[in-house]
Amino acid sequence: SSALGPRKTEHASLTDAAMTDLFRQFSESLDNNQVNTDSNEEVLTMGGIRQLLESIGERPDEETLESMFKSADLNNDGVLQLDEFLSASDYVLGGAPARIIIVVGGPGSGKGILCARLAEECGVTHVSGGDLLRDEVKRGTQLGKQCEEIMNGGGLVSSAVMTTLIRKHMQSLPGQRILLDGFPRSVENAHDFIELMGTPEVALHLECDDTILMERIIKRGEQAKDDVNGEGARSDDNFDTALQRLRTFHKYHKPTMDWLRGQHVPIVHLDCSGTPKNVWNQLLAIGRLMRPVAQINGGSPLEKGRENADLNNALPLPPPDDDRSKSIFQELN
Repeated sequence: SSALGPRKTEHASLTDAAMTDLFRQFSESLDNNQVNTDSNEEVLTMGGIRQLLESIGERPDEETLESMFKSADLNNDGVLQLDEFLSASDYVLGGAPARIIIVVGGPGSGKGILCARLAEECGVTHVSGGDLLRDEVKRGTQLGKQCEEIMNGGGLVSSAVMTTLIRKHMQSLPGQRILLDGFPRSVENAHDFIELMGTPEVALHLECDDTILMERIIKRGEQAKDDVNGEGARSDDNFDTALQRLRTFHKYHKPTMDWLRGQHVPIVHLDCSGTPKNVWNQLLAIGRLMRPVAQINGGSPLEKGRENADLNNALPLPPPDDDRSKSIFQELN
């Protein structure tokens, strides 16, 4: 009997979409002379599984890898078909997410707003590094107390702390496509991220002038104070801290982006100086362009043998803009 248990069904369709993309990135087309499969069927070999696991930060030894492969290979033909891979995904990935998209930008660039809409309309899961830290502070943990002073001064919490927090949180999101905002913020962050969680599928880079960022941060702080009891206020949304946050951002940002380019992470640059709707429309334009080759089921085949994923299998195609969700995305200026 198989060593695999029943596959989890929660968010199954969204998980299957991310897992199918991951499968296709590392699968091969094998003919009947190589293995006993249908002609030109897409399959994963042992080498493909190894590369797939390395791409998400998992590096099992050869014995573990072979045991995992045999357990997943239900028909014992020496390769994994898509249905076998999907059935074994929880076991193979060991609780890791299938794909991670990083969202990079300065404080006030609108990372959270964009991520919220992508999560609602495209079925991805939003994880905010900043929110994880603020939750630690709110809960009054020892780690939270240590981080609070650094955050209030506009500095960066250590890479080890951030990576540990994010990795721990992501273990509750197996097989999903993750939108990670607020991390990495330094070359050390980026190096630790790739070492522990693999190469990001794509990076969304939100670009904006410093003057606009400062105006947004101050306005956000003032609006939060006007809320009932000021419960929505962030301690770092003030002029002095915002200025220091921008200085810290510029100190680390260019080296981080250069390092990501060196790792061949695809980067999509978005002008976020306008409204959230304008940023969204930039993504819609890319989605329309890539529609013919971005099909998960059917349509044109995706490129194979790429060292890294690119945009044509990065994000589910966003639906056209509509009135339904406009009310939750207020203009920032």
